[in-house]
Amino acid sequence: MNRLFSTSAELLARASESGLSVPEYLVAREAFYSSSAPEAARAEIARRIRITRQSLEAGLEKPQVSFSGLTDGAAVKLAAAPEGAVADPLFRKALTYSLAINEVNACGGKIVAFPTAGSSGVAPGLLWAYRDSRRPELDADSRLFQDAFVTASGVGMVIAMRATLSGASGGCQAECGAAAAMAAAGLLWLLGKSPEDCFEGAALSLKNCLGLACDPVAGLVEVPCVKRNAFMAANALAAVTLVEAGIRSAIPFDEVVSAMKSIGDSMPASLRESAGGGLALTPTGLSYKAKVERG
Repeated sequence: MNRLFSTSAELLARASESGLSVPEYLVAREAFYSSSAPEAARAEIARRIRITRQSLEAGLEKPQVSFSGLTDGAAVKLAAAPEGAVADPLFRKALTYSLAINEVNACGGKIVAFPTAGSSGVAPGLLWAYRDSRRPELDADSRLFQDAFVTASGVGMVIAMRATLSGASGGCQAECGAAAAMAAAGLLWLLGKSPEDCFEGAALSLKNCLGLACDPVAGLVEVPCVKRNAFMAANALAAVTLVEAGIRSAIPFDEVVSAMKSIGDSMPASLRESAGGGLALTPTGLSYKAKVERG
């Protein structure tokens, strides 16, 4: 089995050559690199999926309020709010769950970096929202549910290989943008779409995050990070909806990733997780910084 790939095209080819689905190929690859059996790799995947659920439930059990006060229990507020203009249960749960997981991260709780801590709510939040809204029989031990998370991870792997997942290197397009692409691909897999469709969704989602700055207020992974997780879940849902309608990205996924890298490389350091520009330097942002420094 050829285990080397650095593009989505190569990933699809390697899986096809192996006679495996994309998630099966990725699980077999992980088993090889971790010197374990595929069943052991699956068990570890299930363990991590369960952690995402625990994070989600912790974020909804009570308001998550951080030391800085910048995180203030938004997930609990949204969960308790009456239906608004958009009442679709999947949409509301996706936003709520994404907030809940990332608020737990902001408050020092246990999460799974997916692909980073600052973007940890997007993909798990969306996938669990779909499960709770449409497929309650799925759980961490379900092969289909595991494969959705693995497919999402495959998208993240390609982005990491071709560009970066680091906000300090590529701005938030590399963190939350990548997470949105991963979420779209994972949900499309759950919906029974082809691997090619999954990467179309990833392309549409990532393409519309290009240029996103990483400008954390007071240098903390809270503002705009936490609420951005909810917006990125909505981004992923939009991409999935377009793909389901037969709409495709004019620019292939691998080229979108290359464009993301080029944009990230050209970003000033002030917009790459340094808290030296953007929202971090607004009057309100600076007041929060002063408050945090005073303790």
